[in-house]
Amino acid sequence: MSHCSFYHACHGIKLPEASDLDDEMEFKNTENEIKTPDSNYLLDKSECQIKESKVSRILIFTTITISLGCSIPTGYNTGVVNAPALVMKQWCNETIVNRYGVHFTPTQLDGLWSILVSIFLLGGIAGGIAGGKLADILGRKGTLKLIYLIYLVSGVLFISCKTLAMVELFFIARLLSGLSAGLTMTTVPMYLLELSPSDKKGIFGVMFTVGLNFGLLFSQLLGLESILGSESLWPFLFSFYASLVLLVFPTLSFIPESPKYLYTIRNERSKALSELSRLRGKPISDVSWELEDLFASPEVWTLKRILLEPASFKALIITCTLMLGQQLSGINVVFYYSTEILIKSGLSVYWAQYANLGAGSVGFIVTVMSALFIDRFGRKSLLLFSVTVSVVMLSAILTSIVVLTHNSITWVSYLLIIFIFGYVLFYGFGLGPIPFFIGSELTDVGPRPIIMSAMAVSNWTGNFLVGLTFPFINNMIKEYSFSPFVMFTILLIVFIWKVVPETKISSSGLRSNNV
Repeated sequence: MSHCSFYHACHGIKLPEASDLDDEMEFKNTENEIKTPDSNYLLDKSECQIKESKVSRILIFTTITISLGCSIPTGYNTGVVNAPALVMKQWCNETIVNRYGVHFTPTQLDGLWSILVSIFLLGGIAGGIAGGKLADILGRKGTLKLIYLIYLVSGVLFISCKTLAMVELFFIARLLSGLSAGLTMTTVPMYLLELSPSDKKGIFGVMFTVGLNFGLLFSQLLGLESILGSESLWPFLFSFYASLVLLVFPTLSFIPESPKYLYTIRNERSKALSELSRLRGKPISDVSWELEDLFASPEVWTLKRILLEPASFKALIITCTLMLGQQLSGINVVFYYSTEILIKSGLSVYWAQYANLGAGSVGFIVTVMSALFIDRFGRKSLLLFSVTVSVVMLSAILTSIVVLTHNSITWVSYLLIIFIFGYVLFYGFGLGPIPFFIGSELTDVGPRPIIMSAMAVSNWTGNFLVGLTFPFINNMIKEYSFSPFVMFTILLIVFIWKVVPETKISSSGLRSNNV
């Protein structure tokens, strides 16, 4: 007997058998595996259970119809004002002279046109503020129905304003279409991510941006003078999107409500499971795991509660700053005013319009491409790459405009087009799509509508500030008008580097998130 065994025997202590030690060690290891917290967890825990999922037909159908009725009209209304700007200014001037006997100076006419462009953005801000609340009160589907109805009304006003010779109707139509666009930006990304399987969230997050860019490109194509951008056909140009909305309006009764909304907000578990089963094309027993970790509670999330909870507050700051930074990078200056910029740089109206169409084509193509790799890289990595190269391209655009202002060099005009294309290209890799859905990845279902509303308000506020002030900034600092965008985008790089966490789905099936 060893000294140790003798000691324990004298004191009446029974030593455990070797087999008992093995069993105990095995139990402790198992317990540790269960209890060890994953430091990289999402607030929505069910989304950590990444299982390979097939995309059902009803989910594809829903994504297509929502794109036709919401995303594409939003992008369409954003870009439609660019190509026919000269025709529209002339109509506004003639209508005001004939109706009120008032003659505008060129500067006053530019100011009026800036207001007509920017009122769309004020509507977007209002829609962004109301969108989150409406998404909870009316449901995701109920809010979509409201979006469709507002778009249809605005389309009727657009097609009537020339016949009735009323600039005021055009103003109201722009305001209403902006309101609908703001509701869209709050509701659609959230809705698509709540419908999508956990391992396909990046792809469906990008689908909203694909619709936006297609609508933008489509408006630029139809806006060519040889198609609908002429003096006689522009009412059809501005109202064309309403035909898409009218086409998909009957499909609302066939698309599902968000299961996460039904369970978490409405506390309707059986209906949520039924909708989830239909979405996945599987029996309820095979899909119930997606809801089992969600917390159904009658507690109401408010902005005050979000501000007081550190994780939600940080998610709010990140989401809003990224979206504001996206707009202050100057992307919509390219789509609102690129035709005028290129004309002033020495290109003809004909080539300037086609260059603008080319920029829209690049934006659409890269957004479609991003759907193929968005889940293969970290969100933060893609953002840093996208924003850094965008700074380089913006600096090149600024330099080219300065050179062309002082020297009429033809080949520099073509370099300017290349740099604009390059900016749109690299913007689309990360800064374009990611801010629209990263807010949904950083938050649980409860605070998600409020944070997505704040995201939309930030988007439209930045968009409004840029759209309204750029003509005046351009008149003040002229060829250096792109310098503020370079500065803001550099600041955005610092913010992403220091503050934004990684929200990538890793090969182990867990999404890293340090919020």
